[in-house]
Amino acid sequence: MEHPVSRLVLARQASALRSSLPPGTQRVGPLSELPPLIREFGVRPSTVLRRAGLAADSLADRDSRVPYAAGAALLNHCAAATGCPHFGLLAGSHWRLEHVGLPGQIAGSCATLRGALETFTAYQWLNSSGGVAFLRRECGVTTLGYAIFEPGLDTGIDQISDMVMAIAVRIVRELTGQPGWAPGRVFLSRRRPGDVAPYRRFFAAPVRYDAGACMLQFPSAFEATRVPHGDETRRRVLEAKLLAAGRERMLPKLHRVIRVGMLFGLTSGDEVARSMALTRRTFNRRLADYGTTFRDALETVRLDVARQLLRETELSIADIADALGYTEPTAFVRAFRRWTNTTPGAWRQQSELVASV
Repeated sequence: MEHPVSRLVLARQASALRSSLPPGTQRVGPLSELPPLIREFGVRPSTVLRRAGLAADSLADRDSRVPYAAGAALLNHCAAATGCPHFGLLAGSHWRLEHVGLPGQIAGSCATLRGALETFTAYQWLNSSGGVAFLRRECGVTTLGYAIFEPGLDTGIDQISDMVMAIAVRIVRELTGQPGWAPGRVFLSRRRPGDVAPYRRFFAAPVRYDAGACMLQFPSAFEATRVPHGDETRRRVLEAKLLAAGRERMLPKLHRVIRVGMLFGLTSGDEVARSMALTRRTFNRRLADYGTTFRDALETVRLDVARQLLRETELSIADIADALGYTEPTAFVRAFRRWTNTTPGAWRQQSELVASV
């Protein structure tokens, strides 16, 4: 007897709130290091790339782009093909500043770590339109993090979590010239892996799993650390080149701002409009030009983040509701039922059943 829940059913539920946001893309950048890493395990890179729907030479040029979902699928296939469940962590540990192109060059030209991180996060959208890097300072603690907002992504999220946090640590180590630097704490938006030893070795810091987003934290005072090769003149020249890249498109930027706003309880239309340097009237008018509303965009992001957290973590329904910006769990449950015709708990059970098939 066929089980009533299938991947098709889940996909149809997820598509109910799709907006006009196009699928995200990812600059090849650090993915260019995957083929030689795969070979170290005695596996043919072309085979793994093909399984992810990518051509054998799709990672040859760091400046080319691949679909964000394909990059996630690739990491997932890499982990399976190599038998290395922490493949994403391993891949991120090979990251270098040069992988992010011009934004990385500018960050490396800043005088201090503070300016470098601000530059890196401000222009990260040029490298990826499926996830967002963010920076926050509060009570003497700096948080450097990453959150996915790619619509409908349902595979490879744990590998992305591992990879981007390894990259975050590598960013700080390279910018400060301190290869042994370790953050105060690390948060991963994924279930606790069976073997945590590789994470302990790499991060050299306490790691919390089942987090609402991927983050690392350290004392804000450390941001005053000088960047060894900082060059203010070079930075200004490079920034002039970066301005020629133009501005981020309205809808991807909106979804990015909403995703970060959720992490810090800033999900009202007025707050999001201010974050985008727009009056509420102008904000609403521009969204109308795209045939959407703030409520539609907010619910689209909330649905995708809810699905990620239900599938990838052990967070309680109450904690997920809080992560999405709801004041009480019942409001989240009602909204989720409206989106999918089922409850968050039932959806989680269905997703686990599908994954086990």
